[in-house]
Amino acid sequence: MITTVAVILYVYVTFMFLCALFFTAASLVRFRQEPFKIGKSDQKVIVMVPCKGIDYTFENNLKSIKSQDYKNYNVVAIVDDIGDPAVGVARKLGIKVLVTGKRFNLGSGKVNALSTAISKLSGYDIYVIADSDILVNKDWLRKLVEPLVDKSIGLSTAFPYFKPKGGFWSKVKLVWGFVGQGMMESKVLRFGWGGSLAFRKELIDKKAFETFRRSLSDDIAITRMVREKGLRIYYVPEAQPIVNSPDDFKTFAEWANRQTALSIMGNDRILPFGIAFYSLSFILFVSAILLGLLYSYLLFILLVPYMLGILKNHSRLKEKCPEFFLIQTLIPILFVANLVAAKSMKNIRWRGRQYKLKQVSPVQS
Repeated sequence: MITTVAVILYVYVTFMFLCALFFTAASLVRFRQEPFKIGKSDQKVIVMVPCKGIDYTFENNLKSIKSQDYKNYNVVAIVDDIGDPAVGVARKLGIKVLVTGKRFNLGSGKVNALSTAISKLSGYDIYVIADSDILVNKDWLRKLVEPLVDKSIGLSTAFPYFKPKGGFWSKVKLVWGFVGQGMMESKVLRFGWGGSLAFRKELIDKKAFETFRRSLSDDIAITRMVREKGLRIYYVPEAQPIVNSPDDFKTFAEWANRQTALSIMGNDRILPFGIAFYSLSFILFVSAILLGLLYSYLLFILLVPYMLGILKNHSRLKEKCPEFFLIQTLIPILFVANLVAAKSMKNIRWRGRQYKLKQVSPVQS
């Protein structure tokens, strides 16, 4: 009886191993995407920075955005109220401030700010969205807008590196961010990240703008516009910004739940793919250890796909993180739990406001 159970378990785990190997091999293929048509971009660019309060390293963040090597661009900080403390910092750095005033739309505060800027700043060829918590290199803007020379590309985007500036949970956020980087490397799961995103003005025509200004998430709305027009999303890892993150458990949990809930709302493939992949990874990990200890050390070979995935994420680290291997081992459990929790969420909190999670139907012609 014990032998039969062992054989069944072995066959089951071997099947799991083969499935995991397939997914891991697919994710470990060197990241490639179709190149864009090379050409010098000298188009006029406006960088829109929605601000609410003072983010961690806020002044340095704005200073880095203001100090780009791209020549033909301006920066505008957008606030809801002229009394916002971000105004003084922006003006100190010589950055123009735009006040939204009354509510412009039914969407989120960020979408309201961006809608106001787009409607009032019409003399630009390219619009760039930059979150106020990103710290960027001098070539960030140039790298981000270069792909838009190619008319087949609807938007170009980067994804941040969450640099831990707090305790354990800031390091969890660091490793958690590698999930987003992995999604960016997949044509199926790639999306425009609204913290560092560029698009041409013609992407948001009158009809698209009406849909956008009622949206909860700017990046989901813009990503959908690109896909509906049959255009490409170009990922620019060379333009990766840094987000200095002093997170504790409360701020991490709120951020993770919000991001996951918005991701599920924006792409219905994320929930089944995420649950299947991360559940499979953890089952393989536990089964391989049990079989290796109980039957044969040779069965530890079943850990190879799991370890390859860990090594790939380890290569993304920019500094030492002693807790990395512990966190990476726990990530599948945390991510599945977060997916389940996020799926049941009806509302999210964002910059001190509460929003109802709902899709916005496109405006008909």
